[in-house]
Amino acid sequence: MNRRIIAIAIAATIVTGGAVVLAQSQPTGPGPAPVSASAAYRDYSPEAVSTASADDKVILFFHAQWCSTCKLLSDDITANIDRIPDNVRILHVDYDTATTLKQRYEVTLQHTLVQVGADGDKIASWHLTPTLDALLDELE
Repeated sequence: MNRRIIAIAIAATIVTGGAVVLAQSQPTGPGPAPVSASAAYRDYSPEAVSTASADDKVILFFHAQWCSTCKLLSDDITANIDRIPDNVRILHVDYDTATTLKQRYEVTLQHTLVQVGADGDKIASWHLTPTLDALLDELE
């Protein structure tokens, strides 16, 4: 009987601890904060793609708020925003809510980057780029 009570107490502690960790890892507030006021790195909008010139390089960064590697890349982009070339636009796309865009570009993994033309057609895609420099090296 004592073993059963101890087992139940341990299980309850594990479940409670897991719930606390999960609750702490969930975002608070109404949603993610805007990425940047910069034209070089900002939240996705259809207009940000359609107004790109033929010389512009547009990258959709499928970012999940809970993804640690996404945060690392986003932080590196923000810290080095002045190093983004004038013809490059990095558009932050919410991986968890952008279902239509994920289907269109066949995105199945957060931390996916998709280079698109001004017409919105996919040029290239890749995953898990760790830094702004590595992202810029991938551009076609």
